[in-house]
Amino acid sequence: MVGKVVMIGAGPGPADLLTVRAVEKLRAAEVVLHDDLVTAEVLALCAPSAQIVNVGKRCGKRGAAQERINALMIHFARKGLAVARLKSGDPAVFGRLGEELQALREAEILFEIVPGITAVAAAAAAAEMTLTDRRIASALVALTAHNAGDQPKPRAIPEFDRTTFAIYMPGPDYSRTARALMEQGIDSATPCALVSNACRSNQQVRHLLLRDLGSAQGIVAPAVLIVGRVAKRLEVLSGARDPYRLNESGPRVQIPTDVASA
Repeated sequence: MVGKVVMIGAGPGPADLLTVRAVEKLRAAEVVLHDDLVTAEVLALCAPSAQIVNVGKRCGKRGAAQERINALMIHFARKGLAVARLKSGDPAVFGRLGEELQALREAEILFEIVPGITAVAAAAAAAEMTLTDRRIASALVALTAHNAGDQPKPRAIPEFDRTTFAIYMPGPDYSRTARALMEQGIDSATPCALVSNACRSNQQVRHLLLRDLGSAQGIVAPAVLIVGRVAKRLEVLSGARDPYRLNESGPRVQIPTDVASA
């Protein structure tokens, strides 16, 4: 009897940000192969009898080779066990999901994917901001500052002024990341939000301009960099100008009389 592998998104860290389905699948797993960034409170949801194996990789630290991770999933599934491959964030976003699914398909192992909250969504929530806004940001581009081998860096897309860029793994050399973005045409005065440990108790949010990114110190991984007009730090006070208005002649939001008087 061949078992099944469930790819589970562990989200940004807090257990209460897991989906209900993720919790159900995790509790039913007999073997859990987890990323290094998966938190202890998420792992605490595993069944006491489950075999838990850390197969994570961290930047600058030696971890399990991808081939070994693939082999472990196949090995335990062929023993007829319920296997959970617990991946931080969302499995489909910079999580090597494609390589693992290919290995499972070639081995004829059944699998299921349970999505999770990806890092940039958690970072936006931590920074109390939106990633898109129909008035100023009509596109969202997800990039990583780390590329496999000698592959060329991804090129940004046109209309930078109306695009939000979400940069996964932007450090530790933030000057290099900023320089690469500016070389692609992004203005050095573009607002940024640099978020570390999003949605965790030790989260940090820093607002700065792209040209000042190199001065960021003490940023603990995991971190996400959000670049774009949506990242501008705004203190909306009573009577202040609408911060999202592009010019003084633009329309203001009108509050219906029945709502204003409620």
